[in-house]
Amino acid sequence: MSETANGTGFVFLGGCPRSGLTVMRRLLAGHSRIHCGPDTGLPVAIAMQWENFTTQLGDLHRQDFGLEAEQVRANMAELLTGLIGEPIQGQPGHLLVEKTSLNILAFERLGRLLPQARFVHIVRDGRDVAASLLQRDWRGPDGRPFAHVSDPAAALKYWCDLTGIGLQAETAIGSGRVLRLRYEDVVKKPKRSVTALLRFLDLDYEPATLNYAGRAIEPIGLERDSLPLLDAPLTTARIGGGRSVDGAVSAVVRERLRGLGYRVD
Repeated sequence: MSETANGTGFVFLGGCPRSGLTVMRRLLAGHSRIHCGPDTGLPVAIAMQWENFTTQLGDLHRQDFGLEAEQVRANMAELLTGLIGEPIQGQPGHLLVEKTSLNILAFERLGRLLPQARFVHIVRDGRDVAASLLQRDWRGPDGRPFAHVSDPAAALKYWCDLTGIGLQAETAIGSGRVLRLRYEDVVKKPKRSVTALLRFLDLDYEPATLNYAGRAIEPIGLERDSLPLLDAPLTTARIGGGRSVDGAVSAVVRERLRGLGYRVD
């Protein structure tokens, strides 16, 4: 069985949208041993399809096709790593970082599908996330704005639900394979935060990670409104913009904020 079938060399970032995942992609892409390409959405789709196979087909693969459950897992794992891992093929010690934000929905599944893969859960103050979401014009097939970009309470619940899924995944996968990283820590202490992340990935810090201004970035998969910020310096001006939604913070959201280390009045 190839190493890719176990997820060696693959790292998945995830978190609620508008939590700073693109900033992390921008930083990590500067490292000489990391390829951090565009969002693909493939990890979530393939991990969920694999789970459907295992839960809905039962023993069909083994009984009718001679495929044991482990072989089905390995096949699906190699499908995923083959689709996204071409940039690191033939480069031992290099990592492929996939940062589709909604990877968070499949962290647990991906952890089982790729038992050597590692995960980074990016979190940000839910009030700032909600304020950012409310500036989006994301609409469904019917042309109506999604609730989480048009209603403060829905935006906060969206953040709370996704961080809850992430916290559950942290417990299921284990601290040795998943790291939680706060956006605010990256902004306030970028070198310390990036160094800690790279240490988790068994890599040394390289100054190029923070010297990203002017470096080309693949725009595919990036929201166009975010592009102007990608050459801007990391500043604390990006923190604390969520005061406008304070009145919509529920008891559940307040508890989650406190649990993640955010101050709540």
